[in-house]
Amino acid sequence: MPGLRPKPFRKFNRVILGIAAGILVVFTAFNTWINPLWVTPTPWTDEKFAEYRPIYRQQRTGKAGIARSAPWKVAFFGSSRADIAFDPMLPQWGKPAVNLAVSAGTLPETAGIVRYTLKHCPLELAVVGIDLGDLSGSGSGIRTTGYMESPFNPKGEAVERELRYVAGVSTFESAMKTLGYWNERHEPGFVLPEYTPQGHRLRHQDKDRVAAGMRRDAIPHAMKGSRRRSTIAEKNGGIVPADPEKIRLTKQILEDCKTRKVAVKIVIPPNHSTYISVYHYSGDPDPAFSTDRGTLVKLVEDSNAAHPEAPLAEIWDFNDYHELNCEPLPTTNEGRMHWWLDGTHARKALGDVMLARMMGWPTEGPAADYGVKLSAANLQQRLDGLKAGYQEFQKRHPDQFQWMVEAINSYKSSGRANEKAPEGAQEF
Repeated sequence: MPGLRPKPFRKFNRVILGIAAGILVVFTAFNTWINPLWVTPTPWTDEKFAEYRPIYRQQRTGKAGIARSAPWKVAFFGSSRADIAFDPMLPQWGKPAVNLAVSAGTLPETAGIVRYTLKHCPLELAVVGIDLGDLSGSGSGIRTTGYMESPFNPKGEAVERELRYVAGVSTFESAMKTLGYWNERHEPGFVLPEYTPQGHRLRHQDKDRVAAGMRRDAIPHAMKGSRRRSTIAEKNGGIVPADPEKIRLTKQILEDCKTRKVAVKIVIPPNHSTYISVYHYSGDPDPAFSTDRGTLVKLVEDSNAAHPEAPLAEIWDFNDYHELNCEPLPTTNEGRMHWWLDGTHARKALGDVMLARMMGWPTEGPAADYGVKLSAANLQQRLDGLKAGYQEFQKRHPDQFQWMVEAINSYKSSGRANEKAPEGAQEF
């Protein structure tokens, strides 16, 4: 009967819905086949793409996927300092290890990532990087880094998020990039994406004009950080206090690990000597970061006392004027440092030394006494040594010291000194 025939607009709607459903099926099949962000594993996912997955722009999501991709026993956490330096593929591990540190990560993110990992992995050791300035800074970039949209965020909309991963356009774009890397793998000069399947940011690190980059970025960053800290001290009787929320988060990390009998090694990552010296030279109210160091010592001491049944937590402090942190700056645009990428990021080579020192693996030469295991017993000696180290640095490395002074003066005269000071940890 004519009255029972579908109206033309209904036919059109069905066609459109059919096309949309077809596109959705194609996106879903393609995304789950490649699994570009590690969060859409299926029985048909092809792991030949593992080395080619580009998670750099979506680190939090990608690393959450990596965290739940294997039964990791060792994990690294923290900021880009740990992200770049710590290698989970060292043969000495002898067990599955993963790097879950993230660029610009601060304690609000680190605590959440540790908790998430403990829920998904049978961890035995957590190496947790806490940058100087994090505990004594209230700020964090957690709302702008991608953490809130990632599985690490326990308050996120899980169903909506998972659907977006499976059939979303951004996942599709990442899948296309992955396929592009795969197709280009045999071309001359091809380089894999930044991250390994174990979460280590191993590649695409070197840049030309290293010293100029440090002059442009690292020195001004330290200057702005010191200025911010001076403002805080003016409001707090001359001291830079530890932030209560950051204290709570550090306690959470320790408690989460201790209750599962996971060994914890807290790392104070190093900075290059020229970066460290800015705080001393600029009149920072606490250039040795005694608040951060002292607070960590107290928290770890209390945690160890409260959990005698768990492995003792340790603090390893590598931020000082040791020879390896005073590496000469490159004198040419193409020059590179062996231990350092720039003023705040140690290379894997130095990361290997740090891991060896913490784990008791053999080291030779200058590396043999790199870093200090920090405790209440040697805290004051450490703080005094840092102040003396600054004086010694000026004598032993006058060229580096003069370069730093010139960089500071250049920054002051550039007009950039009025830029907003960074919040949170000393990270960029």
